[in-house]
Amino acid sequence: MIKKLDLHYLNLSSLLYLLFLVLNLWNPYIHGRRDILIVAACLFVIVYTALVVAYPLMSYGLMYTLLTFQYAGIIYFVYALNPMTALFLFYSAFAIPYNFKAKLWSKEFITCLATMVLCIIVTAMYYPETYYIAALLIFFTVINLIMFANFKKVEQQHYQNELDAKNKQLNFLIAEQERNRIGQDLHDTLGHVFASLSLKSELALKLIDTQPDRAKLEMQSVNAISKETLNQIRVIINDLKIPSFAEEVASVETLLQDANLEFQFEGVQFAHALNPAKQGLLAMVLREAINNVIKHANATTVHAALSETVDGLQLDIQDNGRGINEKSPIHLQSIQARVDVLKGQLHVQNNNGLHIQILIPRSVPL
Repeated sequence: MIKKLDLHYLNLSSLLYLLFLVLNLWNPYIHGRRDILIVAACLFVIVYTALVVAYPLMSYGLMYTLLTFQYAGIIYFVYALNPMTALFLFYSAFAIPYNFKAKLWSKEFITCLATMVLCIIVTAMYYPETYYIAALLIFFTVINLIMFANFKKVEQQHYQNELDAKNKQLNFLIAEQERNRIGQDLHDTLGHVFASLSLKSELALKLIDTQPDRAKLEMQSVNAISKETLNQIRVIINDLKIPSFAEEVASVETLLQDANLEFQFEGVQFAHALNPAKQGLLAMVLREAINNVIKHANATTVHAALSETVDGLQLDIQDNGRGINEKSPIHLQSIQARVDVLKGQLHVQNNNGLHIQILIPRSVPL
């Protein structure tokens, strides 16, 4: 239970205000009976201390009840002791936004405002000196400004937590998708390879005594298949490393140069608006699209651009190849799956080649 108490030194420093109350109990100039004042002060110390350090253990109803008792005590001390005891309201500037998780114009905030008004009324009735009222107005203005700033911080933290949760979910979906892709890649790569290796090695064993030259050829074939498979596995492993979008653009440029294709990319700087996970996802989309160009398009040039539009970020990839045969389209399922994770839109059309357009909406946090 002790571990659940808020014993941070900054929080405990709020208890120093109680010294001001205790020292004023012996003030000869008070309103009302001193014995009632002492009892009220003892109860106030208990309530105030409980709210400061034990609020994590309390239900909301108990916290709000103690808060109203605290406000009633502050109003009483303004009457009985000194208007400056209203400075206990500084606690509310932090407690209402952070401890109560309340918002602007919540009942906690309205109760605090009502307490301030009553403190000013009591001060005007029993302490006619104008400097007291002026001082309270200044202090209450500062308290409200601090409270407004804390409301804003809590709201921003709430949005940040929501964004972090969405990013965590997105990263999970990306990992799940990549796991499925890797599983499929391994199945496609290794399944037929091991079957082929098994057949060839069995054949070599049968031929090694009767036809050693042919058995040697089969084993050479086994060796070649093994090396090729090793290279394919290395490619799969390299795909596990999620690059930044700029790194992927540079990698794609090298890949296309090796394939004797002219490549131009514009607007790579706009990718910085995306977090690393989304950059990696968009990089995979670009890689998939370029692989399709190399394998199927018979193109000589590829032009791609990333741009910022009113609706969001837009990625365009255009080649001058043969385009899509609509009766037998190029498989774009993996691109579509990644675009779906980004809650984006994929448009594909024949326009003097293949034109792929991907839009990531602003409704998806960038």
